[in-house]
Amino acid sequence: MHIKSLAFAILSMVLVLAVCASRGSAAAERTWDGLPVLDLKGGLKVFWNVIDHTKGENDAAAIAHGFQPLTILGTYADYPGNNKEHIGVFLGSHPNNPWNKPPYFERIIRRNIADTKSTGTYVQDIEIDFVEDVSVAFADPAVRAASGANDLRDFEEKYFKEWATWFWLPLKWTKDQYPGSAVGIYGPQPFRRDYWGISGKTATQIDGTHKNDWTLWGYIDPYVDFYVSSVYIYYATPDSILYIASNVEENYIRTRSRSTKPVYAYEWLRYHSGNWREGNRELAPYHVEAMAIVPYFSGATGIVLWGYEPDLKPGDGRPYANLPLFMQNLARVAGLSEKIGRGRIVFDEPAHVSWNAKRPLIRNVVVSPTECIVMAVNPWQDDSQRSQAQVKCGDKTVQVDMSGRHTSLYHIEDGRLTPH
Repeated sequence: MHIKSLAFAILSMVLVLAVCASRGSAAAERTWDGLPVLDLKGGLKVFWNVIDHTKGENDAAAIAHGFQPLTILGTYADYPGNNKEHIGVFLGSHPNNPWNKPPYFERIIRRNIADTKSTGTYVQDIEIDFVEDVSVAFADPAVRAASGANDLRDFEEKYFKEWATWFWLPLKWTKDQYPGSAVGIYGPQPFRRDYWGISGKTATQIDGTHKNDWTLWGYIDPYVDFYVSSVYIYYATPDSILYIASNVEENYIRTRSRSTKPVYAYEWLRYHSGNWREGNRELAPYHVEAMAIVPYFSGATGIVLWGYEPDLKPGDGRPYANLPLFMQNLARVAGLSEKIGRGRIVFDEPAHVSWNAKRPLIRNVVVSPTECIVMAVNPWQDDSQRSQAQVKCGDKTVQVDMSGRHTSLYHIEDGRLTPH
């Protein structure tokens, strides 16, 4: 190509890219224009973990609007090698023996960590299945031999302890690479996400179903700086609000016996694709409201907004149509966050009990002997209905209203009730 022609072509390309970038930036600005800037206090947080196609423009806008950044890593992936050394693929071909790690286990994970820079909060995404029935695993001669166990009881302890290394080693290596980062894990939880194992069940039944969660977690716990409770919604039903509360609450209450590390609720503003009937559609407005508020009144001090928007192109608009509603309700929490952060949640009735009895969810955060922050929601009533509940704050009893399925917030001080 002639030098002048080449120069002209390069200049034209630069101008096109500049125009595209300008258009993309303008689109991002329009997307976030008018949305509230969140100012959460009292240790409360909200993180942005939405993956889209705007080349970082929505990320930057989210942070400018009060979200905190978060790094998430597909821990076992081998993207540079076209997944020839994908640890999860190896596990699928060599199942149920935790002592049989691939020879490239540490190399791949350390490379992935080094290639994915920390934003200060770092989540390892490790979602693997293994045989949890210890008697089945013990019956496998190769697994039993690898364990060196003498009997079933000895094997059970060693089995879960070894599986835990698949999770905590990446956390340790993350700390090695980024010593100042807070690290956590998406995958196993102190109380694994559950719907049908809570709905209609007693506390004893719930404990039995989740026994292995707690056993495995005991070996992981020393390596995390925060707990994750995944509360992606599967069903477009009133129960889903109690599902959010129950799962966050179970993780919060159980972990208090170990530490005071914070609980972060992972959320998605779509119904989970695991429910094919809902087809990944965006949440109903009353579920969006609850997602922004309920976790902070169930023990969580942080929310992580996750999402992958495959149809979003630069300039197409918001990552979610429901993002404004979500942020408006986060702003309601932010206005009370300093008081919520230093208050004490009162769990008068476990969320799973309210769920089974189809009663409203009422949570009271006691700030002082005469001051409380109250959340109240009655998802069982129609949008046109109203109901009331009596709430005690100090030596005063006040009545709070619940309109339709909306999530209500109230500040009570010396018996005076102020809605928020």
